[in-house]
Amino acid sequence: MLRKLTFLVGILFSLTIMQACNIEGDLPPENEVNLFGTAEEIPELSIFAEAVELALLSEPLGSLGPFTVFAPSNDAFRFLFSEVGVNNIRQVPPDVLQSLLLYHIVNGRLLSKNITEGELQTFLPETSLTISGSGNNIRINEDVSIVQRDIEATNGMIHMVDAVIFPPSNTIMEALENNGNTIFVQLLIASGLAETLANDGPFTVFAPSNTAFERYLEDNLITGTDFLESPLLQSILSYHVSEGILSSQSFTVGPLETITDIPFYFSEAINGNLWLNGIAGITGTNINADNGIIHVIDYVLTPPSENIRQFLANASTNDDPEFRLLIEAIQLAGLEEELEGGIDNNLTLFAPTDAAFENLLENLNMGSLNEIPANTLREILLYHIVPTRIFSQDLRDDEPLETLIEGASLIPDIGDQLINEARMLPEFLNSLTLNGVIHGIDTVLIPE
Repeated sequence: MLRKLTFLVGILFSLTIMQACNIEGDLPPENEVNLFGTAEEIPELSIFAEAVELALLSEPLGSLGPFTVFAPSNDAFRFLFSEVGVNNIRQVPPDVLQSLLLYHIVNGRLLSKNITEGELQTFLPETSLTISGSGNNIRINEDVSIVQRDIEATNGMIHMVDAVIFPPSNTIMEALENNGNTIFVQLLIASGLAETLANDGPFTVFAPSNTAFERYLEDNLITGTDFLESPLLQSILSYHVSEGILSSQSFTVGPLETITDIPFYFSEAINGNLWLNGIAGITGTNINADNGIIHVIDYVLTPPSENIRQFLANASTNDDPEFRLLIEAIQLAGLEEELEGGIDNNLTLFAPTDAAFENLLENLNMGSLNEIPANTLREILLYHIVPTRIFSQDLRDDEPLETLIEGASLIPDIGDQLINEARMLPEFLNSLTLNGVIHGIDTVLIPE
């Protein structure tokens, strides 16, 4: 029951955008008091009237309409209090109350004789009341009864009901299923995260589409079974979840904390599109759930586990090695410490490939990096490092990149994907590490 309350946080809706029409055949009301005033006059609706005031709905129910209100009795509210562990209506957050009460209000002045079986659209977005029975046997959502009917007001009708009515459950897990994120749902169940996303929150979930998972498996040359059995499964899925509710209107360039305590990063392309970690585009936004909000992305995010030096060292020793000469140069120049660090450090390294260093040595008529003076080699490498975390989408033609050499900048060319004269390599683009981002380039850059 508490989850049913917490899911409503943040969903606000204004009655002022909808004006109702009288049901044909209704007689003018004899009561000259509006809906809110009428509720205030009825002792058994005193908690409801207080809730309306706390939820800032007293003015709409006093001046707009006509509306039909299914108002829970005091006994109904007291039962709710006992279920959720509060003592009075003031302990329920006002925005929760507003959403909850909007689910009890429908358009028009409905006498009980005019209430027929079917759906009644409420003022809570995309939700309806289900009516069954008729006359003295009307049921709302199967188990809620009208205990006092046809209480007239100048701008509508009140029917007192014997329970607080909740809309159908729509947890994050259910919303993911309904949105077609079936692979993500299956993986969440397998990882043990499904229960958390069904019952706790609120959370913001960046959900990879089914196609995103298929691409990820293909790119990493693994099967679905391999991924399902991976010891990293839970950490990868958790990396797509952030605490709280973040709508797309609140997206900003920079880090967003996740429940793994490792952030992912928003970057903005020149066309205004936002990316996550430079690899995942956002294809769907603001899918509301009871306990949070969902955005759909087109690739799977992987939390970094290595710093820049570790990433390069591992890349230089894998089955298809790369950056061996860069690692050697870093060691010869004594830059290992500068390329270590954690999340609080932010660097961007434009990393020359082995072929780039081989071309440099050939142009210098040298046989190895040992022949380059250590200070010169250090200057060359510092010219490849920018003291901020930059993804390829963040680059702009008119914004030079200051390097770790004072007064020396790199010049991006977005159209040709160049840094100075070096081409950025798609296969080594936006490699995220704990302390920064690596972009592979095909040329060693020489400071002037």
